[in-house]
Amino acid sequence: MTSKRLAPQLALLIAALLPLYYLRFNLMGLPTNFIEILVALLMISTLVSYRRLTLPNFWPIVLIVVGVVLASFFALDQRVAFGIVKGWFVVPLVYYACLNTIFLPEQRHIFIRPLLFSLVLVSLYAIGQYAGIIALLNHQLPEAQQYLDQGRAVGFFESPNFLAMYLVPLTLLASGYFILTKSYRTCWWVSLPIVAIALSQSEAGLLALGAGFVWLWLWGSSGQGAPSRSRSVLVAIGALAVLVALWRWADDKARWYIWENTWVMIKEQPILGIGPGQFQALFTFVGNQSSQYVATLPYALHPHNIFLNFYLSTGLLGLTGFIWLLVSSGREFLKNVVRSPLVISASAGLLAVLVHGLFDSTYFKNDLAIIFWLLVFLMSNRYKESNAYRA
Repeated sequence: MTSKRLAPQLALLIAALLPLYYLRFNLMGLPTNFIEILVALLMISTLVSYRRLTLPNFWPIVLIVVGVVLASFFALDQRVAFGIVKGWFVVPLVYYACLNTIFLPEQRHIFIRPLLFSLVLVSLYAIGQYAGIIALLNHQLPEAQQYLDQGRAVGFFESPNFLAMYLVPLTLLASGYFILTKSYRTCWWVSLPIVAIALSQSEAGLLALGAGFVWLWLWGSSGQGAPSRSRSVLVAIGALAVLVALWRWADDKARWYIWENTWVMIKEQPILGIGPGQFQALFTFVGNQSSQYVATLPYALHPHNIFLNFYLSTGLLGLTGFIWLLVSSGREFLKNVVRSPLVISASAGLLAVLVHGLFDSTYFKNDLAIIFWLLVFLMSNRYKESNAYRA
């Protein structure tokens, strides 16, 4: 197989096997994982085949990268911080650059199949675990067992929220694409991740799923001929998910307490932030040792908000770059007169990341970071030469 044929296959393989980043090991003394090795091979294959890497949204990305590197230099634990820079920023951005180099806009729909494979695999595993048919993996113990004992599905991950954060945007991408292209026979496979999301009992996940389905209904009905019956199903699922989320979310004191202390950290480091992976360590300093603090500490791994997390992890520069990227993507979507089913579906997935991200950190994890940049890539209708950098 030539390198020009190998690169696209590697890109699709990474999309299909994203949860396997849990296969961790050391390579020449450096910690890495299975997905990072695949991305490194993809980069080499892309450079050999195309002799360049194409990076749209260059300046927003520069701000994000410079912000997170500066914040990491001044972090409490630089080793943890720079490890996260590699896994959550450098590797996903290399993948994003390779995708933009390899695939033309009219070729990008081929990602739906490998992503559907990933969705079905993760969902079946989660449902099987919930039913007691499949055992937990070693990396999940003992945290995941506590959630299973509470009747919440976890899948390959350590918590139900991670399961929902993985499934929701990809479920919207796949279901939206199948409905808008009238591929109804394939669409039924998406019922599996919807069941798994429900079993996770993630309120934020249900809210994001509902918001995404309503988004698909709005934009699908305006241009891409999904039948009225299908649109009605989308609205019904969306409304039900939102209602369930709001009902279960009536009293969430832990998140409010985490947000209050997050603002304390921001006030102390308003420019550089605290660096990635430092939140829980610093949370112990700003907490007031009350009963609420003791009850909240196990959940205070991150700020439970994607914007607050970007602010603390990448500083003001990184937050500015992140918002710039979102605004740029949104403007491109809105000003395109013709929107393909893939673009509409990817926009629903990205919207879900942001809605869910109001209550959780939907970027700051190896697989979630790659999903974010994959959605940005699929949502882009065209490649703009003036906004890209070729290396």
